[in-house]
Amino acid sequence: MGSPYVVVCTTIRPSDHAPSVADSLSTLFPELEPPEFQENVFPVTEKELKWEFDEIDLSKFLERISELRILDTALDAMGANLYDNETVFSLSRQAALAGKVAFVLNDEISLGGTIEVTLRGDNLAAWIEESTWHEGRIEYPRSLSDDWSMHKDGEVSEWVDEKSD
Repeated sequence: MGSPYVVVCTTIRPSDHAPSVADSLSTLFPELEPPEFQENVFPVTEKELKWEFDEIDLSKFLERISELRILDTALDAMGANLYDNETVFSLSRQAALAGKVAFVLNDEISLGGTIEVTLRGDNLAAWIEESTWHEGRIEYPRSLSDDWSMHKDGEVSEWVDEKSD
């Protein structure tokens, strides 16, 4: 199963600090090379800019979500908007600056802006499940949209560990 086609984009508003936006992108996707930009000077006359990057390698991102032990959250967030062979999910730029990964849910507004990631490819659901797999799923199997998926509003689904009795 091949890796999906990946597009990463973010919108830079006049109030954003472009070097910080560039840093947040390179924290999660180190191979990205942001375009040249100029520091804003008062009065700001610039409009919004959109930075878009195609054919991105997700290996460092996937390593990071594994290190942070958020693979189940990633499974749910990456698959929440999966239709046919395409999905889109958002990441917090502010969290990325701190070296963290925070998924921004559909109705949330993230302080500091977001990074939108689009994945396209055949058998994308299977790729997401395989890319977020961890040993805990041997005992507690998971799949996209299963009964243990987080709710659409981000609330967690809880289950009782039968062995803890």
